[in-house]
Amino acid sequence: MYLNKDINKFIKEFTLKNELYRNSYTPVFYRISNVEEEVKFISLLKEKPYIQVFDTIQNQLTDLVKGLSPSTIFNENLIKETIVNHLDGADITKYGVWAYYPWMEKVVHILDEEEYVLVRTNRNKHKITQEEQDHLSKKKIGVMGLSVGQSVSLTIAIERGCGELRIADFDVLDLTNLNRIRSGIQNIDLKKTVIVAREIAEIDPYLKVTCFHEGITEENIDTFLTAGGKLDLLIDECDSFDIKISSREKAKSLGIPVLMEGSDRCTIDIERFDLEPDRPVLHGFVKDMDMQVFKSLKTMDEKIPYIAPVTGVETLSPRMKASAIEIMSSISTWPQLASAVTYGGGISADISRKILLGQLKVSGRFWIDMDELIFDAENESGDKEIEVQKTPDFATYIKTHLSDDSTGEELTEDLLNLLITAANKAPSGGNNQPWLWHYGNKTLHLFLNKPVSGAYLDPDYISSYISLGAAIENLLLAASVNELKVEWKLTPELLPDHVALFKFSKGNVATLFENQLAAQIESRHTNRKSGIKHDLDVNELKLLETIASENTDVSLSWITDNDALKTLGEIAGDADLLRMFIPDAHSDFIEKEMRWTIEETNDTADGISIHSLDLTNNDQIGLRLMKDKKAISFLKSINGGSAFKKLALKQFLNSSAIGLITIPQVSPLSYLKGGIAVEKLWLKAADLGYQIHPMNVPLIFFYKNNFEQSSDLSDEIKAKISQMHGTFRGIFKISNDIAEVFLFRLFKAESSPVKTIRRPLNKTLSFGTAETTY
Repeated sequence: MYLNKDINKFIKEFTLKNELYRNSYTPVFYRISNVEEEVKFISLLKEKPYIQVFDTIQNQLTDLVKGLSPSTIFNENLIKETIVNHLDGADITKYGVWAYYPWMEKVVHILDEEEYVLVRTNRNKHKITQEEQDHLSKKKIGVMGLSVGQSVSLTIAIERGCGELRIADFDVLDLTNLNRIRSGIQNIDLKKTVIVAREIAEIDPYLKVTCFHEGITEENIDTFLTAGGKLDLLIDECDSFDIKISSREKAKSLGIPVLMEGSDRCTIDIERFDLEPDRPVLHGFVKDMDMQVFKSLKTMDEKIPYIAPVTGVETLSPRMKASAIEIMSSISTWPQLASAVTYGGGISADISRKILLGQLKVSGRFWIDMDELIFDAENESGDKEIEVQKTPDFATYIKTHLSDDSTGEELTEDLLNLLITAANKAPSGGNNQPWLWHYGNKTLHLFLNKPVSGAYLDPDYISSYISLGAAIENLLLAASVNELKVEWKLTPELLPDHVALFKFSKGNVATLFENQLAAQIESRHTNRKSGIKHDLDVNELKLLETIASENTDVSLSWITDNDALKTLGEIAGDADLLRMFIPDAHSDFIEKEMRWTIEETNDTADGISIHSLDLTNNDQIGLRLMKDKKAISFLKSINGGSAFKKLALKQFLNSSAIGLITIPQVSPLSYLKGGIAVEKLWLKAADLGYQIHPMNVPLIFFYKNNFEQSSDLSDEIKAKISQMHGTFRGIFKISNDIAEVFLFRLFKAESSPVKTIRRPLNKTLSFGTAETTY
């Protein structure tokens, strides 16, 4: 047991020995494939048997070979085999580098620089492309001040946002710094430069870090900015006001851009002296100030007139304003929080990357104030005015365009409601429900609801016509099972406004077939599950063909071959991705078709709820990510999105068959007739226990490419669609001059638990004549 004086002596002696390591921040490399290096390494381990050795080269090589072959599906044996091939006979112990960290007394076995950097930045892609990563590796960044600057420096280093990092701070770590600087108590009184350099070296020992332990002074500013090559970006996080100004004046003369982040409200200053050589320093806030006078000032009271315009006192957060009043009263200096320093450092690193890559050229002052971005909404009082949508004057239209004919039976409102409810259960593209019904003079009229039709993927209303045809079929079935005869006709001469009219009389007896189909109207729905591949009954396929083509010139073709299903899945995936990459189509999908919350779904009573898509949580997240237009634009620029196409491919491969309904002539009437056939087919398929998933996006692009008069497709997209269409026609053995009405998956699966909802009847059915309104 030591006496007090012995303890003090021991601690003093041990502390002196540790001084050898206090300024060490660069690891020592041993490449022991070289004999001389191996001898030195063995000597190190013998001299210091207490050194901890970490050999994780096998793990790193595993990551390396996976990164070199991202499309390969590895198992344990294949990984081992690939690593052996990669080593090409080399001794794994001597492969790569042994890095010795003196301040930790640890040795780590790592990949050599090129492979190390490749593996360590692999997960950056494609947020940072390989070309961008290579470009950044040639850049030099200087960081002055290592409070916020520590967070900036570490984030840049972790992302490998540069090839050299110069860091400057004269200060040592204090206990008060640990409220915002990530470090350990063992580093108190150690230079901040050393702490940051060590942290970087422990992450990436190959990244060049140059330390200016004395901070930035008038004597070394030129060296900091230019020695070993001019900086590509200066990041100012220092506290010294005069250094802020003098460093900017130097940077301006050298054409070096400057970035500064103030942790309060995440204030961002960007000064592009590289692009604007005449730009005033600090946005002109100090242009009338004599900085030589400032250097002679002693008290904060004297300095405030200089500092205030730069810090923007009026733009400080409320708590910072209150803190400013409390300085030297209840607090000794400006407060900073770890949360603000951390996200400020991350934002600064993000901006620095964009500046260096030429993706951001703006100068100015900006705020990313979390209190303004995320806050509790204030209670609002008063009633909001409800917008009332006017019902079109159908009665006048009918009187103007159709002869007055009051023959037929008068239907009660209850019976009409029953018929229209069934009709409105028909499928529609994006659940847009493009139907409006009007009853008057014993006649039911079907109109196209133009305000909800004509989207990008509803060219010339062809998708809406299919839906209207399906609604007609439901109406006829519902009438039949309710003992009504129907005399009806389509009105192609009045399209796209008026679609069809119907007159009713009593005395019908529904057939068994009609009863079977009508029984499925309520339960029929779009099922988007991947499903389970199921052997098909050939007789059932023939039955569905017969039903679809009954009394029309409709044809139904089936594809069941696996190779053909795979090709069709690829075409569907390409079409889905093309939909995302065309801005108007993307906007329609995100803003008009999709409903992203239950509340939004219930409020609109149309569109497709994300909760009804039968997606995994992962796929739901992926779909939500697709909402971002900028993300989509970048994805397109790197020819990305292959993961998005995998869902369609999986669905096609899990299908029992793919069906295609066609009609010889391309006309609105063809799509209306096709819609009638679609609904008959769908209802009978449901009766047989099958699920149907429409996949019409490719067909719509084919139509836009070949028939749409006002098509805005670029030549590049047209060529791609033509190629897809050629492959598609080859699979189905069809010509290019027919109407390709409906492409769908047929498969077995459980019913979807959540189904799309329909607008209330009072939004789709109206009554009255030109003389009388009910």
